[in-house]
This record gives sequence, structure tokens and C-alpha cells, in this order.
Amino acid sequence: MAGAITQNLGSLHLEEDSTAPRPELEATIQGLIERGKHLHNEVEAYVEAVLAKQKIGKVYSPVEYRNLRNDMKNELAFLQKLASSTMDPEKARHYIVSSNLLYYEALWGAAKRSSGLQSFRKYFFWDRHTAPGGKSTTKGLSLAKGSQAKNKTAALVDIVAEEGREWIRVSTVSEKRILFDLAKLGWMNDSDSEDEDMSDARNTKDDEDDEDQIDVVRNARELARAARANPIQGRPPKVHFVLTRVAAGQTPAIDKIIDKIRATGAVVQCGDDIPAAVPLESVLPQLLVDRSRKLSKTLNIDCTILLALISDISHTECPILDWYPGEVRAQIKEEAEEHLLPTHLYPAIGAHPMVCTQEAADQMNLIVQTLATDTEKLRANLLLAQGDCKSRSPKDLAEEWARASDHDVPSGFQLPLKVMSVNLDTITDGLPTVATTVAAELGPLNKSIFLYGWAENLTTLSANRGRARQIETIINEHGLKDGEDGPHIWLCGESRSLIAKHGRRR
Repeated sequence: MAGAITQNLGSLHLEEDSTAPRPELEATIQGLIERGKHLHNEVEAYVEAVLAKQKIGKVYSPVEYRNLRNDMKNELAFLQKLASSTMDPEKARHYIVSSNLLYYEALWGAAKRSSGLQSFRKYFFWDRHTAPGGKSTTKGLSLAKGSQAKNKTAALVDIVAEEGREWIRVSTVSEKRILFDLAKLGWMNDSDSEDEDMSDARNTKDDEDDEDQIDVVRNARELARAARANPIQGRPPKVHFVLTRVAAGQTPAIDKIIDKIRATGAVVQCGDDIPAAVPLESVLPQLLVDRSRKLSKTLNIDCTILLALISDISHTECPILDWYPGEVRAQIKEEAEEHLLPTHLYPAIGAHPMVCTQEAADQMNLIVQTLATDTEKLRANLLLAQGDCKSRSPKDLAEEWARASDHDVPSGFQLPLKVMSVNLDTITDGLPTVATTVAAELGPLNKSIFLYGWAENLTTLSANRGRARQIETIINEHGLKDGEDGPHIWLCGESRSLIAKHGRRR
């Protein structure tokens, strides 16, 4: 598809002496409109799927799709307006050549080859103190076109994929244009020289070093800086460059440009390596953000999730009594809309075996003894095979669990959780150096939960947003070395309290 559009646009350069007859010009415009409609329809279908998924429940980081949607809509409107105009053919050809359809099609094609799409056309800063308004920021900003033209401390990311772990930049610059820009810079006088500065941009600290670079190299270096300044889970996002109209291994000067981009740490994909476009329906599920894809085989369950699993609020319709605390009343109202178990927890847990630390189990039991209703006490015993449920089989536990709930349990739902003993004095042994800093900032309960999951390479399910953010912030500030991984925390946006059979006063 991209090749066909390239041919259509390429045949309409203004400098050509021949002019296409009006009917041929109109046919070309109609062909571009049909391609624009196809692109727009696929993006709209994707947005509908995103909204449907996010409507199920509150989302920790909503997908930022508006730039993509608006760009596609505006491009189609531009082409349709061009078709209905009565301008002379030469002017019409000028507008066709200025169309961004080729770029948007390449961008969407790259998006469909990725997964976990988080945002589009977003700027990320590497000098956080120079963000618009003078505010320090560790996040990217969606900015109007051209608003960053004079700002040298931000890099544009076309697609934020892999739920933030991959940045994709798409370029439709042609080899002819690259060679022209090289000639303007004087590079072409000695294309075989080995004195070119091919240094790794990861060591480049002076922004002025980029002034003698062509745009695509400068963009790569800017993205490398921005990636280092915006780590996710302690690591810079991977940068992926897609050069749709560049081929490797054919022109020495072009190969040097590709090498310069790769020297920044970016992965480079050239036009001849780009797979054919695929229909949206064949890849749509992978494009949606789904944090359950990367869960470990065994799940480490935080105390907040233990309580959510046994709470009456999670399992059945609860009346709102006037003596309930405000938080409990709010959760009952929320549950009527969100349905925490079937929409959040059960899809993540599925048939995964589950464990929890002794500290998490003890904390849950302490709260159960103080506040739990009879059914909440029953679920606590079923969950950990304790008390009256100690000698029951896993099958009996699961069946009794199902009977004590209004919601269907997942196929293969495994009870009981295995309670693990943790030595807090040695829990950071073998972990990255930053784990010592994390441990120093956490109390014994959260230290046992989060560091145990980290040490055992287990996904920790938690509703403790404050602690999860604290851990993320510490790791991002201190960083991880090559080969090191941070903890994998699956953060549930909702929590559930025990409902309390006896009066907890507001």
C-alpha cells in the first residue's frame, strides 16, 4: 500500500514538465481518498476497541489516541476537500504532493506491527526544567504541531508501544533527500572517509554536536537523550527507527547514516525489511494494552488483593448502611459499576498458582479478626486453607469459594495460596544494588511483599498504588544496569475493604 501511494505522489512532482489531464488527476485523488478512508476506518475501529476495553473499569494509564485519531481525520478531510475543489491542475498537484498520507500510513503500519500501544505523536523531554510553563516533568507531552520547533530539549515519539517500553519513530524521508542534505553539509566531498564522527550518541552531552547532522540523525540523538531521561521500570525505552524509503547495503553514504542512527542504541528497520501490511482484525488484540500478558506463571498476592478477594463487597450486592465509613460506602457504589473480580482480578489470576508472604497473610488475618463478617472469615480460611478449611482438598476449597460468591470463578482457579516465609535480613541478596535503597524506604510488610516478588521473579498483584509508585520512582532515579530487571508489579486500580458486621463509626 505504501509503495502504491509513493508512486501516486511521486508522479505529481511540480518540477515535471508534463501535466496530467484533469480526469487522470481526479482518478489519482480518488485513489488517495480511498486509501485515506481505509486508514481512517481502521484507526476508528482501533479507538472503538480501546474505549470498549477502558469502559470495563478504571484504567491506570489511559491510552492517548486523540493525536492519531485527529491526524487521520484531518488528512482524510484534506483529501476530500481537494477532490471537491475547482483549482487548476498544477495547484492541485502541489497540494497532493504536500499530503501527509504516506507518512500516516507508514505510522499506522508500524503501529500494527507492534503491541501494547500507549500513545501517539508525543514529545518527551530530556531537560525536564525546560518543559512548557517552566514545570519539571518526567512525562511526555502531547503538543500541537510546530510548538516544539525551537525547543531543543524534547524529542517526538510517533508511537509509544510495549506499554511504554518501546518508542517508535517513523521517517518517510527518501534517499534522494538524505543525499541532498549531506551534500549541503559538505559530507559528500569524501564519502569514503573514515574520519566521520561515528561516536555513540549515548556519550554526547553537548546539544550543539547535532548542528552538523541531518535531521534523521539529529532526531535519533534527541530520542536517545529523551529515553535516558524518561526511564520506565528503571530502563530507558527501546528506540525503534522505521525508515520506509531507505534501503541498506546499496549506497555507502546512506549506510553511514544508518550506522549513525544505530550508534545511538536505536534499532533501525529499513524499507526493504518492512513486512507487508496486515488487516487490523488480525492484530487488534495485541495492539490493546493488556498488562496480564506478561504475568509470571505463579503470582505473588499483596495484602490489599487478599482483602479484595475475600471482601463481601467484591462478591455480592451489599446494602449501604448509614454507619458504614465513607470509604466502604464509596466502594459499594463503585462495585456496582466496576465489578472488580470478573473485570479485573479474575482475568489476571485465571488458573495461575498463587503465593503470598507470611507477613501479608498475618496482616490479612489481623484485619479479618477485627472486622470481617462470617462470609469474609470463610473466604479467608478458604483462600489460605486455614482454620476449619485446613484439611480440605483444593477442589473442595474452589467449589466452596464459588458457592460463597455471585460471580463465576475462572476455569482452573487454584486454591489455596501457598504462604511463604521470608528472611527480611537477606531479602536483597542477589537483587540489583538499588533494591537496598528500596528496602530502606519500605516497612516490614511491604518489604516482604514487593522484594519477595522481585527476588523470585514473580509478578506481584497489588492495589497499593502509593507503594508501587514509590518503588518505581526510586528505581527510575537510581537506574538499573544492563541485564538487571526491576520488580514486575501488576497494579489494580481498585481496592476493597472488609465490610464489617459490627459498627465502625464514621
